[in-house]
Amino acid sequence: MPIRNTTERWGHLSIALHWITVVMILSLVTVGFVMEDLPNTPFKRDVYLLHKSFGLTVLALTALRLGWRFVQPTPALPAGMPAWQRWAAHGGHLGLYALMIAIPASGWTYNWASNFATPYFGWTLMERAGAVDRELKAIAGVVHEWGVYALLALLVAHAGAAFYHHYQLKDAVLRRMAPWIKPAA
Repeated sequence: MPIRNTTERWGHLSIALHWITVVMILSLVTVGFVMEDLPNTPFKRDVYLLHKSFGLTVLALTALRLGWRFVQPTPALPAGMPAWQRWAAHGGHLGLYALMIAIPASGWTYNWASNFATPYFGWTLMERAGAVDRELKAIAGVVHEWGVYALLALLVAHAGAAFYHHYQLKDAVLRRMAPWIKPAA
């Protein structure tokens, strides 16, 4: 399989970026749901710092994915696919990308509005704001939290559509992004 996409298949780079992003997002969501309840210890601080660093990594990977997607062909949707399904597929991907930008960006904004420096694996990407901005912090917190719920809903729909294509329609949609999966019987 080539590194580049074709009109029939995703290339190695697209597949790798997709699955790395999936693992990172699911890990970040899991950690995000439990880290608030950790006792106030240095471990909790370290978990937050890692959560922020990996969240910014997802933002960078999303920018890379979008850039790659703009310069590469996209595999065609199956022939005969109803217009509403084409619209749902395109809208779903647009929503996923928008949330993969909005969630880490809102986390970054929340952190800055809370008057914390922006960490990235031990480096400081951005210094403190100088004061807490309660309004911006509240807005960013809502976007971050509800963005995660929206992302989870879209991920379930996305995976459900892939399994529908694989098991019900028995086409190659899922196998193009997961080539290790054998054709449906």
